[in-house]
Amino acid sequence: MDRAAASPRKPLHGAKTYHRLLQYALPYWPIFLLAVFGFLLFSAMGVSLIAVTELLLDAVGAGIQEGRGFLSRFVAGYFPGGVMPRETARWLIPLAMLLIIVLRACGNFVGSYGLAYVARSVIHRLRTELFVKISELPSAYFDRYTGAYLISKVSYNVEQVTNSISKALKVLIRESFTTIGLLIYLLLVNWKLTLTFFLFAPIIATIVRVVGKRFRKLSHRIQNTMGDVTHVTQEAINGYQVVRMYGGRAYENARFESASDKNRQQFMKLVVADNGSVSVIQILVGLSTATIVWLALAPGIVESMTAGVFAAYIGAAASLAKPVRSLSEVFADIQKGIAAAESIFTVFDAPKEPDTGMAKLTEPVRGAVTFEHLGFRYDDAAPEVLSDIHFQVSPGETVALVGASGSGKSTLVSLLARFYQPTSGRILLDGMDIAELSLSDLRHQISMVSQNIVLFNDTVYRNIAYGELENSTPEQVERAVRLAHATEFVEELPKGLQTVLGDNAQMLSGGQRQRLAIARALLKNSPLLILDEATSALDNESERQIQAALEEVMKNRTTFVIAHRLSTVETADRILVMENGCIIESGNHEQLLRAGGRYATLLQQQTAR
Repeated sequence: MDRAAASPRKPLHGAKTYHRLLQYALPYWPIFLLAVFGFLLFSAMGVSLIAVTELLLDAVGAGIQEGRGFLSRFVAGYFPGGVMPRETARWLIPLAMLLIIVLRACGNFVGSYGLAYVARSVIHRLRTELFVKISELPSAYFDRYTGAYLISKVSYNVEQVTNSISKALKVLIRESFTTIGLLIYLLLVNWKLTLTFFLFAPIIATIVRVVGKRFRKLSHRIQNTMGDVTHVTQEAINGYQVVRMYGGRAYENARFESASDKNRQQFMKLVVADNGSVSVIQILVGLSTATIVWLALAPGIVESMTAGVFAAYIGAAASLAKPVRSLSEVFADIQKGIAAAESIFTVFDAPKEPDTGMAKLTEPVRGAVTFEHLGFRYDDAAPEVLSDIHFQVSPGETVALVGASGSGKSTLVSLLARFYQPTSGRILLDGMDIAELSLSDLRHQISMVSQNIVLFNDTVYRNIAYGELENSTPEQVERAVRLAHATEFVEELPKGLQTVLGDNAQMLSGGQRQRLAIARALLKNSPLLILDEATSALDNESERQIQAALEEVMKNRTTFVIAHRLSTVETADRILVMENGCIIESGNHEQLLRAGGRYATLLQQQTAR
């Protein structure tokens, strides 16, 4: 898999991407506002706790008196003589501090829970839509991107988005409120000293902006290397028998170690950028705080402050370091989330499988198929895979496609099912261009058994009565199993038809898996049947049984049979010999033998083996 191809060609603007991501939170805006209120309460109580230290220090010092200090002068005004008695302060200040701490804890809980609820709801929706979108992508997309990279997007990339919404947004909102609250308090106490902080703000903003671009670039690389890790892992697991049989463990271990090490290297670059920027920002905040202390100790600056006001002011100034540090750290998670969201949105923005057909079939299909001067190539720069394919198939006729691998047989039937669009010519079904039919209507008319058998981690029954066949009766399913000669081994399974097959039905032999796939096609009972090497995994005895069943099922049904073993297509009504994307011979078995052409040569070669 080309890593360049796996990354988005035109990355979206970071702010635009994050805005698009937050649109998914709109349905949950009441809970989001509640979370924001919780964090606002948390931050306000945090600042209040610092302010209350002024009362505490004044109470143990000169006393809480009206006209002195910042907070003390307001509080003392409620007491006779403008002085709060020390005994009153003794119980009032601890109660105030306890109330503030309780409200602060409640605010943090409400904010954290509310934001987590919104975040997980957004991720659930995002992940579900991504899965649905992947199911709607055209076949050409899966030719360009391996399944491992798409799986990585659903699992790893979405989790990166989760951090940017839950953890990062939590810190962003909470610490922003805390920073603003502290700055407001500092400005109210002594605005001249507080202006010192703003001298360093442009430098901090520049660092955050520059490092943010670096974060997003590195995050894209991390996601791509994570796709490599997933890809190598998936191949090694799926092909474990080949790996062990051919002594490939050392090779696969080296591949995985290389992929994992590249992922580690990109992560370490991100760590350097993250921690380096945070350290610089911490130094700048510390420098600004030290400057304030230096200025505050200058003659004539603090004389108007009480000891409590001065201590609370310095405490608030020092407290700014934590939220500013947290805000600088959180940008790494936000940028990783933006990079992950960009990767996901490129899938969302990819064109769906084209379904321009609007026509609906109102009558049963007879099964007449016409290929009119059909041509196909996978993209404009690729060579032609099919060239000027032109033939007609009568209803109920069985047509076999034979030829060497790569001659275009499977591609031709893929065009019939509209997995790809022809680059020239057209295909007619009962005289109607299949491009005018909706995909669901067209594919409802086709049953297919390919050489790559797909069975799901579900019961035997559900694998046969799959998708649109789920409403089939048990009798219909059992009949399909019987016609596919699968009854014997199905009955031997622990729970018969209700046995769960496991991952890709590894508990079954290749022939057994293929017979279940045939049973699924038999149950669909469509007027068109495609058999792409449908008996390739069967032994001779099983093949004879299946051939007998298929011959019965293929009666009055238009059937396309792709086979390398020519002995399986001798009874076909017509045999088309393909080579380099063209039909070079056509006729039945006897006619092609008498012609002594390519078909006769292929049959002679197979017989001689």
